[in-house]
Parts: sequence; C-alpha cells; structure tokens
Amino acid sequence: MQKDISFLENRVSAKGSLWKERVSNSNDVSLLKSDNDIPDLIAKILAGRNVNPSGVNDFLYPEVNKLLKDPSCLFDLDNGIDCLVSAIKNNETIGILGDYDVDGATSSSILKLFLDHYHVKSEIYIPDRLKEGYGPNETAIDFFYDKGVRTFITVDCGATAIDAMDFADKKGMNAIIIDHHKVDEPLPKCVAHINPSREEDNSFLDDLAAVGLTFVFIVGLRRAIRVLNLFPEITEPSLKQYLDLVALGTVCDVVQLKGLNRAFVKEGIDIIAKRQRPGIEGLRSISNTSDIGVTELGFRIGPRINAAGRTGASDLGYRLLTSQSEDEVMAISERLNNLNQQRQNIEETVLFEATNIVEDEIIEKKLNIMPNSIVVSGEKWHLGVLGIVASRLKEKYYRPSFVISSNDGKATGSARSVSGIDVGKLIIDGVNEGILISGGGHKMAGGFSLDTSKLDEFKQFCNKKIFDDADNNVLKKINFYDDIIDSSNINRDLYNLIKLASPYGQGNPEPQFIIKNAKIDFWSEVGTGHLKVKLSNANYGNIDAIAFGAKGTALGDLLMNHSGGLLHIAGVIKKNDWQGNKAVQFHIRDLFTA
Repeated sequence: MQKDISFLENRVSAKGSLWKERVSNSNDVSLLKSDNDIPDLIAKILAGRNVNPSGVNDFLYPEVNKLLKDPSCLFDLDNGIDCLVSAIKNNETIGILGDYDVDGATSSSILKLFLDHYHVKSEIYIPDRLKEGYGPNETAIDFFYDKGVRTFITVDCGATAIDAMDFADKKGMNAIIIDHHKVDEPLPKCVAHINPSREEDNSFLDDLAAVGLTFVFIVGLRRAIRVLNLFPEITEPSLKQYLDLVALGTVCDVVQLKGLNRAFVKEGIDIIAKRQRPGIEGLRSISNTSDIGVTELGFRIGPRINAAGRTGASDLGYRLLTSQSEDEVMAISERLNNLNQQRQNIEETVLFEATNIVEDEIIEKKLNIMPNSIVVSGEKWHLGVLGIVASRLKEKYYRPSFVISSNDGKATGSARSVSGIDVGKLIIDGVNEGILISGGGHKMAGGFSLDTSKLDEFKQFCNKKIFDDADNNVLKKINFYDDIIDSSNINRDLYNLIKLASPYGQGNPEPQFIIKNAKIDFWSEVGTGHLKVKLSNANYGNIDAIAFGAKGTALGDLLMNHSGGLLHIAGVIKKNDWQGNKAVQFHIRDLFTA
C-alpha cells in the first residue's frame, strides 16, 4: 500500500470533485487494530466510519437481539399497544394505512403478517399517490369506517396529518401513528404518536426507517400478547422471519446503516438468501438478479416496488410481499417490471427537461458558480418521478434539489438533499412561514405542496435558508478514499476482506480506493455508454474495470483518449462471477490525470 497522498492535494477530478483520505490519524487505526486483532485495512475502514474500539464486534457482527432496545423506550409506544390490545380483545378489525413507497409497503406488510398470525382481522389502505397524495386523508378514513374499523395504525406517514386525524377523531376513531418523518407543533390528534423525531422521545432510534420502528412496535405487541395470554392456543411467531422485509425497507429508505439498522440489514439479507419470501423471489426472478445484497435491494428490487406507487397502482407492493400464491406473485412481479419500465421512460423525459432548465438558467444569468439549491418546475410533470429526478439533479450538481410539478395553479414537489442540509426541517420552516401549503420529510428527502404563485418566493427561500444554515464546506463536492492500492493487490482475497465490514450503504459507505499512475491497456464500449477497461499500474498485470455510463462524460473522454498517459483512478472493488469463475472487477467512480 502506497502512502504518498500529495499527488491528489487540492486537485479537482474529472467529475469536479476533491478527493481526500478518509482517515488521516494513524493512531486511531493502530488502536482499533491492537485492541481487536483485526487486519490493517479493516481497522482503517472502521476508523473512517468512526467506530470505537469497544464497538468493533457489534459493527462487524451485528445481532438484532443484542442491539434491540426495550420497545418501551419509544415515547408513546406503550399507549399505542394498550389501545391496539383493547381493540384486539374486542374482536375489532384493525386498519393499516401505509405509504406507497418501499418503506411503507414493507411496514404495512410486516404488521399485516403479524396480525394474520393471530387471526386478527385487518384492512390495509395505501393511498393512490396520483389521486390522493401522501398520507392519511378523508377517503382513507371513510374506507376504514365503512369496513367497521374503529382503530387504525399509520405506518411511514401521519406525522403531519392534522386535518385527516381531526376527521378521524370526529368519527370516534382511534389512530396510532408510527412514523419517522420530522414533526412540528401542533401534532395530529391520535391515541399514540410513535416517532423518534418528537422532542419527548429519548429512544435515540431516529436513524430507523418506518419499517424498523414498526418491527420494534410488533416486538412490544408480541410481548403484551404473551403477558396477557391473549391467544393461549397459538404459538407466538418468531419475528426474525420478518427481517427480510425490514432489510428491504431499511435499504430502500436510505437511512444510516449503523447500529440496529446494520443488524436488520445483515440478518435480513441472510434470510433473503434462504429464498423464503415468494414476493422477493418473484422480483429477483423477473429482474434477473442472482445474489442479493444492499445494491440489489436498493437498485433492482426496490425500484420495482416503488414503481407501483409512482404509476398509480399503490397497493401492488404490499400485495406482492404478503402473498403466498405463486401465480399471484408472478403476475404482480411482471406488472411491476412493466410499470418500472414505464417509470424509467417518464423519468428520462422529465430529467431531460429539468436539466435543460438548470443549464439554461446558468447561461441566462451568467452564473460562475452554482446556486445554493436547484429548484425546477414543469407543467404537469408526472408526480411519480419527481423524487427520482430530484435525486439525479442532486447527484449531478451536488446541491439540494427540489423538483416541482404544476397543475391548475397548484404545485407538488419532492426534495432530495446533500449531507449536512436537513430538507425536512427546511420544508417545515417553509410551511410555518406561509410559503408552502403543506409538507414534511427527514434530513435527506421530503415532499411538499404550494401555490404556483409562490414558486419564485420558494426558490429564493431555499437559496437563502441554505446560505444561512449551511457550513461553508457543505456544498463543496468532496469524496473520500480509504486507501491507495496497487492493481496487483486487487483480487478475490481482498474483496472478501473488505466484505467483513459490510453491509455498506448510507452512513457506512463502500470503501473506495485510488489506483495511482494507472495505464489504460484497452477499452471498449459495452451496453449503452458503459466502458469496459483493462488497466494496470507499476508494470503489474492488468485487471478488469468498468465505468458505467461514462461515454460522453469528462471521465469517459479521459479513458477513451488517454494517449498513453497515466491516470489516478478512484473506484470500488466488486465481485465478478460468471460461468463458475470467481473474479473481481474495479468499478471506476472518478479519475485524475497523473
């Protein structure tokens, strides 16, 4: 491993980023290594993720049973369970109202499956994103009421549903909210509002997705059922069977993969490997996905479930995940696959239009630097792709991005943020200042509505708010690498070593490496715009590498027109198995000229 890092200092890469060493204090690495007898590279990876020496074992070998707190630590959880137990004793039908994304679908599913185990009747309602919007509404409340539901639970929604909860309260209904989105005063009327973002909550579980909170809730509910001996003739379920769904929702909601979340995902992926959930297996088959890890859940399985809510078929996700019928699973999987393709086509069109708006404004206003935020709007842009487009713009420009669709004087928007800027809070502040009609979210994502007459005011508000609140370095595009490596060291043993600290994701980024003074021996285009590369350094044998979507970019131009010059190449190490061969491949993320 080479240690000289001066060749990267203050240099901007092909993608316009500064690259810095993730860990500069060698004492932190030495302490982790000596206290835990772990390899140098693992110690360096863990030091870069702020793992303390005493926390190494829980990080490398996380277990849900060890990391799960007493459910009662969540504020209002006991009140919610008391209410639900009372309804169960009265043989009531329980309502479950979920969001239309993966987190909502998985939350709804594990709650439904748990109640089914005890033969408790339940009704699920997933609002139609295009017709009803996000969260509880009068149509959903009326649906429950007409079905005889007098107690209902919202999952992954409800935190800011003031009007809907007032409506339910007037009908004499009991509401239990399980949500993780930002809250503000006043809170909605309900029997219990279980949400780690509440000021009264001291659980320190605010990194959990809604599905994680729902899992903690059913842990508490199972305990109450056991203590009260409500179902003496029914063997209580093992809750580990639901961890595949918890892992899926946790990964797709892009929450921090630390602590309990790491255990959820690690154990959940192990359960997925046993191929016991027909719905996940159906999507695995239809998407030609073999092994399942964080990447496959986040980029192959999850988007197909999300496509249902984005294109007006909101209930398909939970139906798929709770079904035991092979025919139903395959029918829904095929439909979700088709809907995902439709979503991709719509997304491509909206992204093209949104990017043109941004680029035209830069030219028109003769901007030398990017504004603090990206705010774009279009007439009747499809509501189902606003969040994805906002995410793409955020990645391209490294700015908090707000994508808005206008229709007859009203506008609906989605936001995605960069680390260090809390868009959930920004949106709530916008509501409080009368700029937005409604909205909410969490640190990295949110949704909102406003009158089109307020679009310019909202744009100015975002730029000023971010300017006032953000640290000077927040909007600088900085990437971090974990080590400098020779191409000769990139092999299957190294991949297996790196895997020890997985699962990687938000809060535990996949280790990135710099290959110094690399030579491009060969390149060719594969697929649509991907570049397959053979590279080497220091006269060692070449290795396989790939740069996805690189053709037509500054990165791709350097790879294709290197003229024999040397490059410093940044990327990650992935396995590359085919026809029984177990190999590795370097995925190129960025580069510099040497």
